Amino acid sequence: MFLRNALLLIAVFSAITSCGVNSVSKAEIEGVKPGSKITYRYKKGDKSWFYADKVTRIEGDTVFYNASRSESTSGKDARIDDYDTSRELSVKMADLARFESEQGPEEKKIIWIE
Repeated sequence: MFLRNALLLIAVFSAITSCGVNSVSKAEIEGVKPGSKITYRYKKGDKSWFYADKVTRIEGDTVFYNASRSESTSGKDARIDDYDTSRELSVKMADLARFESEQGPEEKKIIWIE
């Protein structure tokens, strides 16, 4: 009985403490600045995929960025750090902040801001 309760306690503790892994807060998202790298995770098929955006500038409530040319099944793959600098995209800060939690059928979410 003691062993079962101890294992249950460990499982609950692990679940609670792992919730913060690979996630960012809304405040962290709102704190992005030029030069920040925003890494996203999303589902495609039965795999998780990653890509990144590099923030180039912020004007008012609009974040301008260059998107990575590639995606990868590893969030630390150097290929996602190759940005398409031939075009600058933009997103409203409020729309970006939505990705604090999983969005849409692909479960897209911001997992790191560096």
